[in-house]
Amino acid sequence: MAGSYWDRIATQRMTRRRMLQRAGAAGAAAGAIWVVGCGGGDDDDGNGNGNGNGGQTPAATTPSGNGITILNEKNPPVPGGRIVYQTSADFGTWDAHVSVAASANYFPVIYNLLLSQSNLMPEFFFFDLAESYENPDENTFAFKIRKDAMIGPNDLGVPERVMTAEDAAATFNRIKAEPKAGNGAIKPFLGDVAASGDIFTMKTTSPYAWMIYRVGIYTSTIPPMELTNAPDKMITKSAGAAQMRLVSSTEGEIARMDKNPSYYRKDEFNNNAQLPYRDGLDLRIIRDRAAVRTAFIDGQISIYGAESKADADDIVGKGNFFVVKDPQTTFIAFTMNPDQAPFNDPRARKAVNFALNRQQYVDLVYDGDAEANGLVHWPQGDYAFRGDELKEVQPFDLAEAKKLIEALGGLKFKMIYPASSNIQQHDQHLPIFLKQMEDAGIEIEQDPQDFSTWYTNYQQTNYVASLSLNQSYETPEVPLDFQSRGGPLADGSFAKGSGDPEVEAAIKKTKSTFDVKERIQAVRDAQKVIYEKGPTFLPIATPFGYTVYSGKLHNIRTGLGGVAGGLMGVYSWQEA
Repeated sequence: MAGSYWDRIATQRMTRRRMLQRAGAAGAAAGAIWVVGCGGGDDDDGNGNGNGNGGQTPAATTPSGNGITILNEKNPPVPGGRIVYQTSADFGTWDAHVSVAASANYFPVIYNLLLSQSNLMPEFFFFDLAESYENPDENTFAFKIRKDAMIGPNDLGVPERVMTAEDAAATFNRIKAEPKAGNGAIKPFLGDVAASGDIFTMKTTSPYAWMIYRVGIYTSTIPPMELTNAPDKMITKSAGAAQMRLVSSTEGEIARMDKNPSYYRKDEFNNNAQLPYRDGLDLRIIRDRAAVRTAFIDGQISIYGAESKADADDIVGKGNFFVVKDPQTTFIAFTMNPDQAPFNDPRARKAVNFALNRQQYVDLVYDGDAEANGLVHWPQGDYAFRGDELKEVQPFDLAEAKKLIEALGGLKFKMIYPASSNIQQHDQHLPIFLKQMEDAGIEIEQDPQDFSTWYTNYQQTNYVASLSLNQSYETPEVPLDFQSRGGPLADGSFAKGSGDPEVEAAIKKTKSTFDVKERIQAVRDAQKVIYEKGPTFLPIATPFGYTVYSGKLHNIRTGLGGVAGGLMGVYSWQEA
């Protein structure tokens, strides 16, 4: 579980001034874990801890958060095979810095990151465009850029050249300047960036403890500057020095990625074999869940996100499949606009929180296979309140909710939400939420909207309240930022916090505390302050997820989570 990981890491103090491992040293250190010739979690998030199974179909692997694990191990690896993914969402643009659609999940395999630090094992770094970095002081991050990251063949007019520090500078200058940049939360901290030889230097306006995580997420991928400076070229194709290159994208149908023959990374444990092992990756849009399930069983797609444990168990019983159980990092949340009545009164915000019986969602939506969330979702381990401790700081207290509502003279509001959406089981959350609010005496005027209308209104904070879908958040930073005045992107979009000075100061402290143990305490303290002042954003519950893999997939790496785990997909492959 994520908690055991944080129990371990909380006792460590990361020294910021020392030079971190060079890429070669990191590979050698990982050699004790990487058996000869294999590696690689797939691009789906995973943090299981099962054993390699030599091609046999295992039972569900449950994560323990204490190491990297290879699933369906087979050596030596066999180059070849195309892995086929499915999404129900549109691709949107393949512009690495502004897309919030399905394409964004795949940016780290078609464009380079400086590096990615595992959110589950922060001692693990996947060094990509940077081969090392150092912090000469708390406001300076200096990245040494590798000299062998070669841009592959493309038809976008980008020269087949080595990526440079100037490419990194172009990316972060654009993130600073582009209003729609997906990594907007970094902007208040991002100062001057500079390229000098093979060193890319980033200055922060104040100490920022989440910077390495921020430069290692999909919204910080680095295309060649020829594309960064002409982003329209990235709408349906790509060019870069990462594992794959996007060769075509047809909205509503399929995107095709072929391996980059010029990719710099070799498998030093398999006679320096050229990576990636897989020939390509195809991303198919299939919107109907039943059709997705059938396509997986028939071998048309390689990976299936099961709806439940029962669904996963049923699939595994039908053929050569294996399944990984891991905590998801997303949730449905109730968002309140503190600029609008009644939620400009903290009593109204507190009343809704007291009226939320999160255990009902755990039991009714997820059959008990989930946990209730506090203001920071429980997969964040010691950063989050859980169990009895959560019940103490965030009790379900219908009597207290009614008391606050009586003091307010009643509580009524309009609530928007995406109509007819089963994403994240939203359709199952909705009736439970409405009944719980009714039981507390809260009157809700429902305003269901088509997805694009809801999304636009949510993005522009054009709402009083919203029962909202949310992305996957790998650190506590973004859930806390929903409670800040600037919101999750620091520009007032999607959500606005109350602006209470104590809340703002508490959240700011979490961002400037580098010591992990002290940061955990700062995050917990911030949540207590927010509860006292009246939270504006209420995560409900986060379930476990069950990912079923075709038995033809080999050397799937789990235990790293998020982007770092996805980048390790360079070692995985699929039998023809």
